[in-house]
Amino acid sequence: MRVIRKRAGFLHSALLFGLLASLAACKDTEDQQPPGPSLTDSDNATETDQIEVPVPMNLSGQIEYSKKDLAQRLDVPPESVAVSGARQVTWRSGAMGCPEPGMSYTEALVPGSVIYLQVDNMTHAYHAKFASKPFYCPRERVEQPVLEQGPGET
Repeated sequence: MRVIRKRAGFLHSALLFGLLASLAACKDTEDQQPPGPSLTDSDNATETDQIEVPVPMNLSGQIEYSKKDLAQRLDVPPESVAVSGARQVTWRSGAMGCPEPGMSYTEALVPGSVIYLQVDNMTHAYHAKFASKPFYCPRERVEQPVLEQGPGET
């Protein structure tokens, strides 16, 4: 019986020691920085190393972004892109009026905006969630937003 207790005590001590050693090893790694460029090492950082932080966009910022994107997409000068309409809307779902086939979306009303741009008599649509970067929506996927009536409208 004494031998069993001694072995159990020895195992208990060994487990306790292993646990403490593991905790000590974890403590040492908390102070280390993850691999990759450090935030203070800006001299060696390239443009692709920089983290892009999303900045909220108002409607005019969304329009400017959309115009530049469409000009680049169509390989035309930015001044050839005209705004034919832009407004804040409410989308019917998380698809924001541009559902991709085979995808599922949240069934909730989503505040956002729609921007219509024209190049050579062709209209192109950009959709966005409120204060977010707009995205191009191909003509075959465009869905209309929820139309809300303002005060005094019928």
